[in-house]
Amino acid sequence: MNIKSLFRLSILAISFATISTSCKKNYQAPPEAADPNITANTTIKALKARHTVSGAFDIINDDAIITGVVIASDKSGNFYKEMYIRDATGAIAVELAGTLYTNYPVGKRVFIKCKGLCLSDYHNLIQLGIKSVSNGIPTLESVPTPLIPNYVVGGSLGNDASPKSVIAADLNTPSGSTTMQNPLLGDLIKLDGYEFLIGDTKRSYGDTSAYKSTLGGQINIKSCDGSGPFIVMTSGYADFAAKAPEAGNGSIAAIYTVYNSTKQLIIRDTTDVKFSGARCFLFEEDFQAYPTTGTAPLAITGWKNIQESGDVPFTIASFGSSVFPKISAFSSAVLATTNITSWLISPGISIPTGISPKYTYTCANRYTSGTLKALVSIDYAGSATPSTATWTELNTIQANSSAFTAFLPYGPYDLTPYAGKKIYLAFKYEVAAGTSKSAAATYEPDDMKISKN
Repeated sequence: MNIKSLFRLSILAISFATISTSCKKNYQAPPEAADPNITANTTIKALKARHTVSGAFDIINDDAIITGVVIASDKSGNFYKEMYIRDATGAIAVELAGTLYTNYPVGKRVFIKCKGLCLSDYHNLIQLGIKSVSNGIPTLESVPTPLIPNYVVGGSLGNDASPKSVIAADLNTPSGSTTMQNPLLGDLIKLDGYEFLIGDTKRSYGDTSAYKSTLGGQINIKSCDGSGPFIVMTSGYADFAAKAPEAGNGSIAAIYTVYNSTKQLIIRDTTDVKFSGARCFLFEEDFQAYPTTGTAPLAITGWKNIQESGDVPFTIASFGSSVFPKISAFSSAVLATTNITSWLISPGISIPTGISPKYTYTCANRYTSGTLKALVSIDYAGSATPSTATWTELNTIQANSSAFTAFLPYGPYDLTPYAGKKIYLAFKYEVAAGTSKSAAATYEPDDMKISKN
């Protein structure tokens, strides 16, 4: 190479370096994935319509292809080996092994080649997976990780995965359809104006014990107009299982599912719950958050459980799924000679001005001797002798039943005169000395509420 050529190369190198150092580098994010050259030839609704018998296993033998946008995956751990996808006609659970959210995040479009897959249902919730046999019994299993690319092809990102706003009536199965074919099943829905039951706000979303009980992850929402309650299910393996549910009122987004005919909701994570508004009631206590105590006295923070005369405390009992205070002089050691007077008194409750609040509660009772009075006071100061305060009687329940009554409603009682004041609500139990133990009344008050108007 001659000197002239070397000089030209040097000039070229210097020019390139100058351009390179003087230009501002522009880094751009890689473009989102594009949809593959695959065409869906059926809809999710039409595919689900092939499964008509609950518990059956319907193998797909034709070249059916569906497409949908991922609306829920396994990122938080509340879904396991499954994702939910939606198209314009409906939604379906797709059972896939492995960690899914990294390859199939919410908003990603996927195409599923259904030939060889199987449609079945879990207690009326239709699922798409692989048929297997365990101990001679057919089951629907997740597609094994190595086989997923044979069936699932990813597409574009950032597609609309927003929840559908619905009301409670929309969740009912349309006339002429079956529970399995409810068009909202498996879809991401949103309910407005809901809140967790007050007792459920005092527990965690899921069961974080070693048992990871499914039942331990059942909490409930209701609306101010009485719609619901609906069960919100949470896996003990969800990364938010130990969190306490939000105590306010607002909107909740969730995948709508069923167990047989029981409506259930499954949130993707706690960002789906936006309960920051004021609750429906000024005060409410359903006692659901407290463990039963047998014959031991009820002990709830802020409440007074006082035996002013005799030896009979209020306890906590349960029947079915209900938890409630209970009192009975049946086991009293002094009833023969001593009047029984026992009190259960609420914490102080501030009643705002400018409203007309109403108080209600429920109560079941049994046997024939004794009374339970519902009372209100503005001057009770925490004394162990509540009778020294001024109490206004709202009503008296006279025991008169040989068998337990239902939890009957009592009220509403107008609390408007107490606007701007702090009140205390009480139940006062009385049985006269000398009453036969077998006749001593049992009471089970529950579900105390003070409305805003």
